[in-house]
Amino acid sequence: MRSACVLAGCLAVIASLAPGQSNPAKATEVVRGEVGKDLDRVMLDVDESAGGFCGVVLVASKGETLLKKGYGVADAAGKKPMPVDALYDWASVTKQFTAAAMLRLIDASRASDSALKELDARKLAELLKKRKWKKLDLDDPLSRFFPEAPADKKSVTLRQLLNHTSGIEAGFKNEWKFDSRSRDSFVACVLSRPMDSKPGEKWDYSNSGYALVAAIIETITGMTFEKFCAEHVFAPAGMKDATMIGAPGLELSRVPKIDRGTGFVDRSASFAFAYGNELNWGYRGCGGVVASTEDMLAWDRALRGKKLLSKDALEDLYLPGLKDYALGWEIKKVSGGMCVEHSGGVLGVATFYLRHLEKDYVVALASSCDLKTHPEEIANRLVRIVEKSQ
Repeated sequence: MRSACVLAGCLAVIASLAPGQSNPAKATEVVRGEVGKDLDRVMLDVDESAGGFCGVVLVASKGETLLKKGYGVADAAGKKPMPVDALYDWASVTKQFTAAAMLRLIDASRASDSALKELDARKLAELLKKRKWKKLDLDDPLSRFFPEAPADKKSVTLRQLLNHTSGIEAGFKNEWKFDSRSRDSFVACVLSRPMDSKPGEKWDYSNSGYALVAAIIETITGMTFEKFCAEHVFAPAGMKDATMIGAPGLELSRVPKIDRGTGFVDRSASFAFAYGNELNWGYRGCGGVVASTEDMLAWDRALRGKKLLSKDALEDLYLPGLKDYALGWEIKKVSGGMCVEHSGGVLGVATFYLRHLEKDYVVALASSCDLKTHPEEIANRLVRIVEKSQ
C-alpha cells in the first residue's frame, strides 16, 4: 500500500442525505479551459493500448477545479459510463484520516476555549472531559490506553504507530488468529505478537499499527471509529459523501466494478469491495474510507484552513520521520516547497493522492483497472501541466 505498485461535476449533496447517497441533480464533469483540456489529454493517453484509464480523476489549483472527469465504464454489463461522482475505497490513503482523527482528539484535549470554538471541537472536548481523558499527546505510550500491554510494548507511542516505527509486528499474517468482528480480540492478538524491533529504531510499513490507532480512538471516545470519523473528521472537513465500508446509507450502486466494470471473479457477486461490504478489524483504520474525488478536494481545502486541525497538529501531521514518512503521508521536497502524498491499493483498485503545500494544488485519482502506468507517474504528468499554468 505504500508502494505505488500496489496502488491503489461538482456534487452538491443536501444536508438531509446520508453519506454516500447521491443528489438527484446529476454531477457534472469539469474540463476547465486549455489547462483542463491538456490534463484531459494526459488521461486519455494513459494505457491507451491496454484499454485506457478506467476511473475518476480530479485536479485542482488554488481551490479551482481544472479537471474532474470519469473515464471508462463502471459497469460493463450495463454499459454504464464511469460517473464523475463515483465512490471508491481509497485503501491506504485512509491512513491520513486515521492520523487526523487522532490529532483532532489531541487538539480537543489540550486547546483553550477560544481555540476549541475555532476548531469546532467543543462537543469533542466535552466528550473527553466526561470520559476523563485529559491532555492527550502523540508521545503517549500504549500503556496509557492499554494497561495490560506487555513490557515490550508499553513504551510504544502513538507517533510511532502513525509513522511506522513502533516495532510491533506488521500485520496481517496467516498465524494471526483473532475474531475480525471484535476489537478486543484484535487488540489482544496484536499485543501478544513478538516485536520486530525496538520502538523507534526501524521503519516498517504497518497496517496493524494504524488499526491499533483506530482501536485506541474507540477506547478514548466510546464511539465506533466510523461514527467518530463521520462526525468529527468528515463533517467538519465538508466531505459530504465520505463514509466507510459498511456504513448505513452507503450507495453501493455508485461503487464501480473492478476490472473495467466486469467485477470480481473469485468473490461473492454481492461484493462491492475487495474484503466484502462490512468493515472489520483486519482493515479498519488502515483502509476502508469511501469517498468521491470531490470529497478529496474538500479534504485538501480543510487541511489548508484553520477549522480542522491546529497549527501544531498540522506540523505534526507533516513532520517526516524515518523514510520521510510523516503521519499518514509520504513527504517529498520538490520545486517550490513540499509535496505530501500517499498511494493505496486493494484487489482491483488503485488510488493516489498528492498535494503541494506551498503551490496549492491537488491531484486525486482512483482507478478500477489493472494500470500499466504507475499511478504516481500519472499524477506527476498532471502536476507538470499544473505547474506550467501557475
